[in-house]
Amino acid sequence: MSTKGIRLLRVFKALEAHPIIGISNKEISDGLGLSPTQVSRDLDDLIAEGLVVKLDNGNFAYSVKTLQIAEGFRQQHKRLKARLQEIEQRVY
Repeated sequence: MSTKGIRLLRVFKALEAHPIIGISNKEISDGLGLSPTQVSRDLDDLIAEGLVVKLDNGNFAYSVKTLQIAEGFRQQHKRLKARLQEIEQRVY
């Protein structure tokens, strides 16, 4: 993976620290040891892809699209787990 790709993912994962109130560019850059300019560029890319939003308070947070992806994963996991339990009951 490219250096930019890794940095972008690190910025994305940093948003996990404050999923509701968001996190500032400065907090991200300080926490990751990146320049605010690099973080701004990465956040702009994530916003363009619909994965991040800038909140009214100026912080950045996961977008509804990102939360929908996570919820879709959770629901699929739940269905697969139920199916595996059903199969296990038949076998044992």
